[in-house]
Amino acid sequence: MVKEATGLRFAAVARVTATRWVAYAVDDSAHLDIRPGDQRPLAQTLCNEVRQRRQSLAYGEGMHGLADGRYEPETQPGLETFKSHISVPIITSAGVFVGTLCGLDPEPVAVENASVIDTLELFAQLLASHLELHMRLHDSQSELGASEETGRLREQFVAVLGHDLRTPISAVRMSADLLEGQVSDKRSKTLVSAIQSSAKRMSALIDDVLDFTRCRLGSRFVINLNRVDNLFEALIPVIAEIRHAHPLADVSYHYTDAKPVQCDFGRISQLVSNLLSNAVHHGAPGGPISIDGRIEQDSLVLSFCNEGLPIHPDRMDLLFKPFTRADNDRNNEGLGLGLYICSQIAESHGGQLQVTSSDLHTVFTVRLPVLR
Repeated sequence: MVKEATGLRFAAVARVTATRWVAYAVDDSAHLDIRPGDQRPLAQTLCNEVRQRRQSLAYGEGMHGLADGRYEPETQPGLETFKSHISVPIITSAGVFVGTLCGLDPEPVAVENASVIDTLELFAQLLASHLELHMRLHDSQSELGASEETGRLREQFVAVLGHDLRTPISAVRMSADLLEGQVSDKRSKTLVSAIQSSAKRMSALIDDVLDFTRCRLGSRFVINLNRVDNLFEALIPVIAEIRHAHPLADVSYHYTDAKPVQCDFGRISQLVSNLLSNAVHHGAPGGPISIDGRIEQDSLVLSFCNEGLPIHPDRMDLLFKPFTRADNDRNNEGLGLGLYICSQIAESHGGQLQVTSSDLHTVFTVRLPVLR
């Protein structure tokens, strides 16, 4: 297009710095023996002056009558070989000088009017926009690649960590259970109880890690479905266990008549335990926590309501993502996998887990399909 617009037989896109002129793209009908990647001395081009002045320069037959100062270079050292020369700067929207769009010819070529240079400047703007898009795409791909690599390494780390820790944690729990029957003084029993509690907490974290790894490898939770006629009553011991672990928590549990469901009771117990522990840790200290079980049409519903600071709206969409914690996480415990595991358990049963949060309370709601 440059050759067509100007009548020049050589056109190029060049990278121009304070020391180099490098051809990036070339269209040569003048047999100047310049190919992409070739370099030329800056003195043999107008491009260095264009770089310094950041405006278009040109000379050739018919150019001297043009009034616009863009077109006449101040000096022409080393340009005797070419009778016609046009150079237009390529400048990004950020003001970065990239190079030039230029045309050459050993013979004098008439340029009829200033509109030719205006056309080349529009081409240069298009080139600058094109280059910017490529640079942004390259930067985005680099950032995405780095993010994916970080995520992959993190998942490998937690998977290996979870697998390797399982055996020593089991040994700690067994040792603590054996010690429990052999100590009698109050202080020793307290220490044994603390060891058992810590080991149980670590075992739960490891289970979360292994569940997360299975999900990330494309597998759903391994669930063994069985008919449970009254899930609400079956969950009473699970809730009592959390109450025992957190005696200061004000937990109340209310439910109506249940309908049978097809579920993996162990997984549902894990879900309930995680959600209730979440309410204890993130709710107002000593504040009321209510668990409500009910039937709504074809769904069995369990809701967990606690008072405390609301979840920020920007965090709501991320809450069920792995390695995410709420803003009001006082204890900063865990890996941020608990709610992700809960959502996966609900989905594996054909149900769903939802959350609402306001200044008054936060409510997590689990819906499971009932048997028809």
